[in-house]
Amino acid sequence: MTNSIFDPVACISRERDATRDFIDILRREQAALQQPGASLLLLIANEKAHQAQQLAQLSDARNYWLRKLGYTQDHIGMERGLRDSPAAVGAWEELLQLAETASQLNKINGILVGQRLRYIQQAISVLQTSTHGGQSARLYCSDGQPQPFFGGRQLGEG
Repeated sequence: MTNSIFDPVACISRERDATRDFIDILRREQAALQQPGASLLLLIANEKAHQAQQLAQLSDARNYWLRKLGYTQDHIGMERGLRDSPAAVGAWEELLQLAETASQLNKINGILVGQRLRYIQQAISVLQTSTHGGQSARLYCSDGQPQPFFGGRQLGEG
């Protein structure tokens, strides 16, 4: 996109639409993080990475346009660039609002990931801790196979 002529209205609208798609992915990620299973998370993570890459490319094209105009690649530069293309102002303002929504959703999802990790770590800790004097008992070998239990009574012992 950086080698072609930048159409601010079309390109900012594409970036806005891609941000909407990203928000949809974040919402699906949030719902998946609140479910007990994790089967969807890998698929969503791959989709999220692909969409983030697309957003980065669209942002790079916009920044290239600003550089070509001699403007800075920040809000001030964008305001100056939009003076030359007032038809793109509405899409830009909507894009800024959507970017804020995406940021908030991403923060919430990060919190949910942290909570899930803590839960998993606590569950592992509980599984590793024996009820016999707080001694650590390995329930599984390093290859993931169950480790035989050598303490206590055997079945059928009285």
